[in-house]
Amino acid sequence: MQKSDPVVSYRETVSEESNVLCLSKSPNKHNRLYMKARPFPDGLAEDIDKGDVSSRQELKQRARYLAEKYEWDVTEARKIWCFGPDGTGPNILTDITKGVQYLNEIKDSVVAGFQWATKEVGSGSSV
Repeated sequence: MQKSDPVVSYRETVSEESNVLCLSKSPNKHNRLYMKARPFPDGLAEDIDKGDVSSRQELKQRARYLAEKYEWDVTEARKIWCFGPDGTGPNILTDITKGVQYLNEIKDSVVAGFQWATKEVGSGSSV
């Protein structure tokens, strides 16, 4: 018997919008981040896998495509921070804040946390 990597990778999915709003506070208690998961419209994950929607696309072109094909709000589609895992996967982190000052100062840390969270099943725990 030979040991090999799995032929089919295990992927979790979001089947409906979460009814729980997740909250994270910074150590100094000055910052609060709220997150919510919601499913993609049918076909969007496949378009990401095919490369029809990617982080490499021009911002306005990608927003227009998402608005026309998937009825995304153009403003939200322009505020996609990243795809995960590894900047290309079928998970999207979107900033839907309005009028928040200094948000770009924490963007890199939030993106890094999102990449880590989407990288492995159970965040590295055994399955």
